Amino acid sequence: MLNKSVIPPTDQEIEEICRIINQTLGFNYTAQKKYLIESRLNKRLLQLGIDNYQTYLARLRQDAQERDILCELLTTNVTSFFREPVQFKYLAGTLLPRFSAEKKGPKKIRCWSAGSSSGEEAYSIAITCRETLGENWDIKVLATDISVEQLKIGSLGSFPREKLASVPARWRMKYFHPDQTLDGYFRVIPELRRDVLFRVANLLDENSLPPHIRMDIIFCRNVFIYLSKAARTQILNHFHDRLHTGGYLFLGHSESIDTTADRRWLSLGKSIYKKGR
Repeated sequence: MLNKSVIPPTDQEIEEICRIINQTLGFNYTAQKKYLIESRLNKRLLQLGIDNYQTYLARLRQDAQERDILCELLTTNVTSFFREPVQFKYLAGTLLPRFSAEKKGPKKIRCWSAGSSSGEEAYSIAITCRETLGENWDIKVLATDISVEQLKIGSLGSFPREKLASVPARWRMKYFHPDQTLDGYFRVIPELRRDVLFRVANLLDENSLPPHIRMDIIFCRNVFIYLSKAARTQILNHFHDRLHTGGYLFLGHSESIDTTADRRWLSLGKSIYKKGR
């Protein structure tokens, strides 16, 4: 039987939860997140039949799967199709035509949507590549996140009608068909679904992805705002290693790289960077 209420956590218990999150994900959570932590975890404790955070912390120390659930509950999965449209306008109008003109060898492009949540960003990238480069290109977008549940949604590729409001009408008709199993939902067409690969990955763990994988474009937007400076540095190094020379990195509109201190990156404006060396 589920308990009806949870004993409020002490400051020390909140700090221990913050320590687990920060070590696992590179976040910069402090006790100031107490309200957020309680509001998101109390329901989980009740589901487990636990009425206090001391018992819950003991479980976290012993149960790796529960720590994964903790990370899912305390991360923010906010995304939408063609979010921050100025960047997609640059991708379609400037970057991809330049990439196509300079491309030598096979017509293929590899992109990474890091922190992809439920996949709207990854599908937006794939649609933009298809519309700009043409369907004769080999297009693959890797979509990674720590949340198994969010990746399941993206992998299914079925979204409610209101989620598609930011998709241009002609692309809604071309790339999404009514889902025959869910009323009011639309499923991405098989050809687009095959362009996107979903995988669980922690950005702090370079071994989450096979070492040979290299990218032409990386999107990692609205992730750095949650991270400590050390974690941002570590992940930027990882991205630099994963990108081909001359590859591109897209950050969130409120995120940036200090290119005077880190001369490996060239700022193109709009929180877009090019790998220089």
